[in-house]
Amino acid sequence: MLFNLDKKAQALRMVVGLSQWMKNPDELNSVRAVAGSLRCTNLFSQSMTHLLRHPQFKALADERWRPPTRSLGELSLLPIGSLGKTYSDELMKQGFSPDDLIDKGVVTDLNSYVSHRLHETHDIIHVLTGFGTDLVGEMGLQAFELAQNRAPLAVLLIAGSLLRALQNDEPLEPLLLALSRGFELGLNADLVIAYKLENHWELSVEEWRKTLGITEPSKI
Repeated sequence: MLFNLDKKAQALRMVVGLSQWMKNPDELNSVRAVAGSLRCTNLFSQSMTHLLRHPQFKALADERWRPPTRSLGELSLLPIGSLGKTYSDELMKQGFSPDDLIDKGVVTDLNSYVSHRLHETHDIIHVLTGFGTDLVGEMGLQAFELAQNRAPLAVLLIAGSLLRALQNDEPLEPLLLALSRGFELGLNADLVIAYKLENHWELSVEEWRKTLGITEPSKI
């Protein structure tokens, strides 16, 4: 009985988190609420098991590798076209500071390590895939991450975005095209979060795309 109550409470938290996100899809805190509702669930554990089957990512996780800290100002001084400069320019254009992007949770085990790695690479993957940060672009990226990581968060956000479009009587075509392109890119590329991207900010975006197999970035 208690087990069933726990599962029902978890499902309720997911529904509440998703409904909040649907009202404010541009708010980081609403995304974090949905993500938080999924931690310590079987869905998250299954995603983690999937990721740890990738030898390169498992080695990264076993090492508990953490990226070196670099400010957006430092990264902006790197050559034009480099991953670091493109990343920093994009974040500064959006008005983000490094503090906005930090996962303040402590890495204590594999679960928390995977959560951190997913969080800290999210905006880097935006740059590598070419998806924008508007709702359509974000859903394209979620489709990419679902194909790569079996991320349950992506499933909820994609479903929520489609429901939101229907509720608001918005066209579905832009969303569906972005989702299709994201799945295609994610299935064809190597596992992006398995790479120490932050050790090589100076490499160009194009070099990284070739290394990862992201051959035709989306322009949606």
